[in-house]
Amino acid sequence: MKLIYGLLAFTITIPAAQSAIGAARELERVRVGYSVGGLIPFPLIVARENKIFEQLGLDVELINIPPTIAVTALVSGDIQYVAFAGTTLNAAVRGLPVKLVMVYNDRPLFSLMSKPELRSLKELKGKVLGVATLTSGESFLSRRLLKDAGVDADKEMILRVIGNTPDRLIALRTGIVDATTLTVPADIQAEKMGLRRLAFIGDRLESISGGLGVSERWLQQSPDQIKKMITAVFRGMAHARTQRAESIGLIAARWKMDRDVAEKALDLMLKTWSDNGLATDQAVQAAIEESLKLSGMKQQVPVSRVVEFSLARQAYRELKAK
Repeated sequence: MKLIYGLLAFTITIPAAQSAIGAARELERVRVGYSVGGLIPFPLIVARENKIFEQLGLDVELINIPPTIAVTALVSGDIQYVAFAGTTLNAAVRGLPVKLVMVYNDRPLFSLMSKPELRSLKELKGKVLGVATLTSGESFLSRRLLKDAGVDADKEMILRVIGNTPDRLIALRTGIVDATTLTVPADIQAEKMGLRRLAFIGDRLESISGGLGVSERWLQQSPDQIKKMITAVFRGMAHARTQRAESIGLIAARWKMDRDVAEKALDLMLKTWSDNGLATDQAVQAAIEESLKLSGMKQQVPVSRVVEFSLARQAYRELKAK
């Protein structure tokens, strides 16, 4: 049982007096960059829908923005937070003054899907693997997964660049490729088409995907606010877990899914959530090494350059103590 269940008692009911006080005080304006395309920002959506941010004194504006532009805006101060953990980490590796302060998805929300006649990862030797690009994150994930299963995709498979998720699903369905990685809900849709889920990668690998990134300047300037944001994400996660029917309905409505697809999407997403808002040093170091490969950089980058988890640890301890 995940430790985060211990947070539930105080997340659901907020005393009326406390709410009244929160409404009376002036809220801090906060701008957060995120993407509406996938389920990664779901804890933030839940926190906003249930006024958890307001209860903590925050007026949060969620801004749909491409990841690379979001990090630029973070450095310039146009926004204060981004929900792009991987992009923040990559930027920090390149030397930009940004840091991850929380990781709430420490496992990938991807599945390796294949033609129905293929029944195991080992059967992919000699087959065609569809990837977004040769250096994309999902490409590295599928190759890591296959290598652990004894298949060297670079030497024993044909790698075919297909493009984004919808294109990869079409390529798999039409037989252009034998296997590819798909994220939720495309993997669930693929199953409905009769394609096979060889592995949910979140069951097999650690990989930093969802989290909060800030500029180093904001980390120095507003640690109390950052801790409030982290607390709100924890509370959003706890609410999503306990209010299952509400969460399924929110996913179905916001991401325009059938309810059965939304239910399965929720179950897969919950598997990827971090217990404590942190990523292990091993996971961070693996992400750094992957980022260095992507950029072609040869230097050594310490974990401390890309993450600062002290506020997440404090927030988690305080929530557990209540």
